Amino acid sequence: MNLTITYKGIEFEVEYDYQPEEPMVRYYSDGSGYPGCAECIDGISSITHKGTDFLDFFEDEIEEIENVILETMHNQ
Repeated sequence: MNLTITYKGIEFEVEYDYQPEEPMVRYYSDGSGYPGCAECIDGISSITHKGTDFLDFFEDEIEEIENVILETMHNQ
């Protein structure tokens, strides 16, 4: 997926994989269940600004950027 985010006052184009939320299932017909999982960003492949990729530059801030991506997705 591709998205424009604003991080530290600068717009970046991010390319990433997204795992949507999977709801909990209490009981299947066989008696088992599934706890579900929260939505998450499953990997960022690029963070670009004006054609330059800054992915390596943000290595220590990936979790924070993933949160910005999720917030941006929800606010669209």
